[in-house]
Amino acid sequence: MYRLLPLVLLVAACSGKPAPEANGRIPVKVVLNWYPEPEFGGLYEGVLDGTYDKAGFDVTLVPGGPGTPTLEMLGAGRADAALTMGDDLLVKRSKGIRAVAVWTAFQVAPTGLMAHAESGITKYTDIQGGQVAIEIGSAMQTYLWKKFDWKGRVEPVPYGGSVGPFLADPKLIQQAYITSEPCIAEAKGAQVTFLKSADAGWNPYASVLALPDPLPAWAGDFVAATQQAWQAYLKDPTRADAEIARLNDQLDPSLLQCISTKQAPFLTGDKGLGHLDKARWDTLNATLVDLGLLPKGTSADDAWKDVSKAP
Repeated sequence: MYRLLPLVLLVAACSGKPAPEANGRIPVKVVLNWYPEPEFGGLYEGVLDGTYDKAGFDVTLVPGGPGTPTLEMLGAGRADAALTMGDDLLVKRSKGIRAVAVWTAFQVAPTGLMAHAESGITKYTDIQGGQVAIEIGSAMQTYLWKKFDWKGRVEPVPYGGSVGPFLADPKLIQQAYITSEPCIAEAKGAQVTFLKSADAGWNPYASVLALPDPLPAWAGDFVAATQQAWQAYLKDPTRADAEIARLNDQLDPSLLQCISTKQAPFLTGDKGLGHLDKARWDTLNATLVDLGLLPKGTSADDAWKDVSKAP
């Protein structure tokens, strides 16, 4: 069974642990950290093809948007599962939010910067000046300016969530998600170069599935179903993309095809879909401490758990 609830209804929902419904299925409200897009394709596939239903879950997907406090909602009992970024999880845990990462959609961070192809910029070290539209104060912005010593040389300007300013200014560089801005800009006639943040050393897991801490008894079954659903989506995204297009009128079939194609290698990476690695978490944790975004002595050890049922 599948339902899509507005965010306001979820915020108003009473807190409490999910209990089996009359049909025996466990209700799980999953709050997304963005609008319906292919970056959540496997989740939509799971509710459309019956994967979650067969695994004993009645899943409700709740779309988000800019600034959706997914982890805060999880911690307050207003959601049973949340999607987030790896760095956001570590920072929020240090502030007292009880959440544990159990799975991730993106092995390679889908974040980065987008430049006009005509600029000749093909790597981060090519950026020597000008303006970059970015979420000022974000972990990625803080990292990039320190990594490349851009302070005083490259001006960060607020990113408003639109490619309009980028299209109007051939010199402007902006932050981008491989699942969004590059395809949108190309659809509007621009030729762009996407610089992966991972190539600069900023590579947090993305579309991380977080569950309450301590973990519910159903965690392993839910992760197994999510992995299965995402594998089905990667094999054939047609059904889920059609549903995403119905829910998000900003996406047409050509955009969906572009996004699904571009995101595929970011999802699987070198380790394979869903894999979580201690070294990756430790590196991210150390980077956030170095940036002053986590207190010294912070550890990532309890922030994630492998609940995979693979032999």
